Amino acid sequence: MQQTLQRERLALDGGRPVRAKPLPPEWCGAHHMDGAELAAVERVVRARSPFRYYGLALQREAEQFEREFAAYLGVKHALGVNSGTAALQAALAALGVGFGDEVVLPGYFWVSTVAAVVRSGAIPVLVDSDATWSIDPDKVEAKITERTKAIITVHMGGVIGRVAELVRIARRHGLPVLEDCAQAAGASQNGRKAGTFGDIAIFSFQLNKHMTAGEGGMVVTNEAALYRRAFAVHDLGYFRNAAGRLEFSDPDAQLWGIGARMSELTAAVARVQLAKLDGICRRMRTAKNRIKAALADLPGVRMREVLDPAGDAGSFLYLTFATRAQSLRFVEGVRAEGIVAAEGGMYPIHFDDWGLHIYYNIPSLVAKKGIGARSVWDLAENAGSDVSYGKGTCPVLDSRLARSVVMCVASNLTDDDVADIVAAFRKVGGEVA
Repeated sequence: MQQTLQRERLALDGGRPVRAKPLPPEWCGAHHMDGAELAAVERVVRARSPFRYYGLALQREAEQFEREFAAYLGVKHALGVNSGTAALQAALAALGVGFGDEVVLPGYFWVSTVAAVVRSGAIPVLVDSDATWSIDPDKVEAKITERTKAIITVHMGGVIGRVAELVRIARRHGLPVLEDCAQAAGASQNGRKAGTFGDIAIFSFQLNKHMTAGEGGMVVTNEAALYRRAFAVHDLGYFRNAAGRLEFSDPDAQLWGIGARMSELTAAVARVQLAKLDGICRRMRTAKNRIKAALADLPGVRMREVLDPAGDAGSFLYLTFATRAQSLRFVEGVRAEGIVAAEGGMYPIHFDDWGLHIYYNIPSLVAKKGIGARSVWDLAENAGSDVSYGKGTCPVLDSRLARSVVMCVASNLTDDDVADIVAAFRKVGGEVA
């Protein structure tokens, strides 16, 4: 089969494309929305009670969603917020991150991760990636200083890296670990769900995520003190009792709130999506593994290391080539073969075009810009941090990015869709690898 495909003329060179119809866009949870989400929204609207703490006939959707999400993960506390960005801000505040602090994190993330560190007044310190595309535990200790306040690991693309090793290093230095699980709801490693390895974790339910309510997020932890502080920050700066009344007696939960409460409408939709999450991930994982298996003998192409394939949420496939020219030719070639997402989708694309997922593509980070007139890098409290963010800061990651292609795995791919992806990948890969 491989030899036949290699002899077939590429669409780039005037040959017949493998596929004529675009593939589904990459909005995982949205593909599985149906009457259940509609009924959930209707329930809240008919009750005329979209605010979580009081209303004409309060449905307590947010409260129930928090309980269900905590039970799904097996954690003690879950706090619904209005976005993953807000979840990051509340989690860092709960950890006490502020002026004069450094936060260690990878160079591969979404911009919201590093932005939350900067907004906290702390200095981001980047660490290179390993073969899992996650933060490399072997390179973390060299970045830890007396000013390090926390370590963030980001489970990008539904895959968990060497998180157990990272946590052991953090424990040795007395540092907390924040798991950014915005792209990892439903992922696991050796039977443990993403978000249960560190001290505190966040999730996002934005449209691109495995489960979605359009927007929304969650902070989870097993530590009551962290939960209370995150709660205070996400609300009005104080904790609330079981009756929803503000409490002012806890000095550790007397902070400044950002008004990021989850609405009852968001929670109602997210509850329905949570019940579908494992099925969504199973569909993506199955399709991804079929593609990977079919490409296993393709020379010159390396896949991302996945430590526990059974726990891969399945939403992204990374292909790394020996040379940059091969990777550019490959993505151009498969797109010409008709392997493109429908309007609104992006995949497949070269990592050159992956935008704000990559540290050196963020102008505000590279130029050390502040939120207001002053930059956190200019503050006297942060003067001891000698850091840079231009390309070359994470050389292993940089090299991999220059030679890699990202393929989103839609959650509703048919067998024919997968077969076309495989055919195009083998056809083009046989020519460029």
